[in-house]
Amino acid sequence: MEASPLDYVAQACADLSAAISDIDNDNERNSLITSHIRKVWSTVPAVADFEKQLEWVNVPEPLSLQQCASKIVLLDFWTYCCINCYHVLPDLAFLETLFKVEDGLVVIGVHCAKFPNEKDTENILAAVKRYGIHHPVVNDSNSTMWDTLGIKCWPTLLLLGPGNKPVFVLTGEGHREELIMYTRALINHFENKISHASLPTDPLAHIKAEKSEFLSYPSKLCLNPFYRGRAEQPFLAISDTGHHRVLLTDCSGIILKIVGGPERGSKNGKFHEARFDSPQGLCWLSSSILVVCDTNNHLIRAIYLDEGNVDVLAGNGKQSEAGDQGGKCLELQSISSPWDILLYTTADMDMSVRPSLPPPPPPIPGSSSPDVQEIDDKDDTEKDKKKKGELRRVLIIACAGSHQIWAVFLDNTIWWKYKSYGQGTCVRIAGTGAEAARNSAYPITAAFAQPSGLTLRNGPCPEIFIADSESSSIRRLALTTGHVSTLCGGDKNPMNLFAFGDQDDIGVDAKFQHPLAVAYCEQNKTLYVADTYNNKIKKVDIGLQKVTSLYPVMIETTDLVEFAEPSGMSVSLDGKYLYIADTNNHSIKILNIAKNVCQLFRVRMPEAKFTEPDNLVIYKNDLFVNRKNGSLVIHFNVSLDSAEFKNVKFTPGAPQNWQICIRDDESKDVTSEHFEFIGCTNKGTKLPGRVEMKLKARTDKTHYRFYLSFHTSLCEKTCFYHSFTVRSTILVRDSVKMVESYKITCKVNPTTSRPDAKPK
Repeated sequence: MEASPLDYVAQACADLSAAISDIDNDNERNSLITSHIRKVWSTVPAVADFEKQLEWVNVPEPLSLQQCASKIVLLDFWTYCCINCYHVLPDLAFLETLFKVEDGLVVIGVHCAKFPNEKDTENILAAVKRYGIHHPVVNDSNSTMWDTLGIKCWPTLLLLGPGNKPVFVLTGEGHREELIMYTRALINHFENKISHASLPTDPLAHIKAEKSEFLSYPSKLCLNPFYRGRAEQPFLAISDTGHHRVLLTDCSGIILKIVGGPERGSKNGKFHEARFDSPQGLCWLSSSILVVCDTNNHLIRAIYLDEGNVDVLAGNGKQSEAGDQGGKCLELQSISSPWDILLYTTADMDMSVRPSLPPPPPPIPGSSSPDVQEIDDKDDTEKDKKKKGELRRVLIIACAGSHQIWAVFLDNTIWWKYKSYGQGTCVRIAGTGAEAARNSAYPITAAFAQPSGLTLRNGPCPEIFIADSESSSIRRLALTTGHVSTLCGGDKNPMNLFAFGDQDDIGVDAKFQHPLAVAYCEQNKTLYVADTYNNKIKKVDIGLQKVTSLYPVMIETTDLVEFAEPSGMSVSLDGKYLYIADTNNHSIKILNIAKNVCQLFRVRMPEAKFTEPDNLVIYKNDLFVNRKNGSLVIHFNVSLDSAEFKNVKFTPGAPQNWQICIRDDESKDVTSEHFEFIGCTNKGTKLPGRVEMKLKARTDKTHYRFYLSFHTSLCEKTCFYHSFTVRSTILVRDSVKMVESYKITCKVNPTTSRPDAKPK
């Protein structure tokens, strides 16, 4: 096959990279880069322009490469399912801080979808919002430019010189320094050809907060397994990913704690000071400790509810390099994009078969690697025998960025192959790091493709089910042996990561499209799958490996539920309900498993605690209203009560405002919900003489509390404001008239507001 122009550029770039890799002299290195630019730019033809009628994001109108012919253009070929593409985004953002459009650099994201769901511009827009992408993005839905140029993988970065001629091509992630070096060289070399004009970009056009939803792209959620029904105890934890925070709610959806947010960052401290960057997976260590996958910061964070602060549990904030197998102490070990996490408790592995070593000592702070010891054949001591029944805590992590399963050993633990891991060790336990769907009886030789969801099945043979998103399959990891196999979806060929679809069937004949979450229900022995890009929830009969789609209806409307990329799930302790993070609908839904109906889990802030207003005038006589849509008419006579301040008057013609509020026996404001007001306004130039209100519908309430608050303008030598509130009780009865009428006389003392009044 004849090599394409881009193949020539790629080979030239590879030769350049090899040539400059061992050069420390800046002048010599720059000379080689300049020589490469001259040679390639004069040889390779220009890139063809974008097709017409393509849809764009972050621009007020479509761009063309012709508009950018006098610029250095960086084309980022990406797809929003790809974790490696997301790893490139911080590099692009950093590059754009160094080189603005006016300096000569234009960054354009060329979105070429892997999955059919990703071809929808609305879904691309959601990804752009979620990940804070500010440069222009074009939806090349048919991958025309990809095919024309012969692009082979995501992500591919193509730097164009003036005239849109390709000069540098980089594939994969981890090229920040090269991008900076090559971009600077291009701008310097083509200084006389570069325009410093701006372009019609509008990065804020689509990066706006949702108006109607409190949540923004909620991803993972986790019910509290230690919940005991206490009002102050968190019931549900939610990763509010788009707001870079974690929410803790009660069982009705009222928020008890907000941790982090609203902007992205990486900071420990008190809840309001802490910062996350796109948090994902959650799990409870105890009733007062919640663990969070701080995905874009490459950290595992712990939220300590009793202390009210956030700290790092594992990770050093740097993305682990390819081939890193871990084994260091918690805060010294790098990890890569942790996406989900769960807690597994176990006795030491294989203790009935092989003897144990005494537990190794805890890791020394600052040490680089705790000991990993092979078990020697020796007799158990009495002390060791007693420890056989103790449970060790292990955090299992789906590291999507390195395509592996990692573990954090919270206790000294003997694991597979009779290896002993010290308390505080963070290590890879499954997956080579290569992106594939390879099964194996030896976990470290297996391969995953962006594992993104975990759930635990306990029992005599415990195992973890894994949503292996890029292979569109559900994998299983046996926790007694480490054996990795496929439950359903995917393909028999481990290298085929394009075996996706929407097919209910058995085993590998069933098809998913980029599933991101799994949840196991012990009560009905069923696995639930968030089939994210099919916008579905599916269930799997594990014994038969049979996959079935669910078609629940909304209980409020009886319409079929329309999910939008659901990516998180958690089963209630009684196995009756499935809580679902409906990510692109910015909501949480509850599926009644037996009835196959959904209802909205309304996440909301608690109502402000009501306190009685100042300057309260209490009308001691009760008011009555008929339970069956009765009316209540109140005539007011308001006067000033003070011989001392007899010269104080209501200011003629000045604005006088008032507000009616009616509260129920729980102090909830039900003014507009329960009552209709007839012929009432809330402002004028004189206080109201008459208020008429009517019950909207029959009520079971027995009483309400009525507040009429006045804001008046008064004058003596100078004018000043005075506020006071009349309070009374409305009793609801069947036996009273349909229209009840009352006269209330209020004598107001302006002492508290008068300018020269002295405090008591």
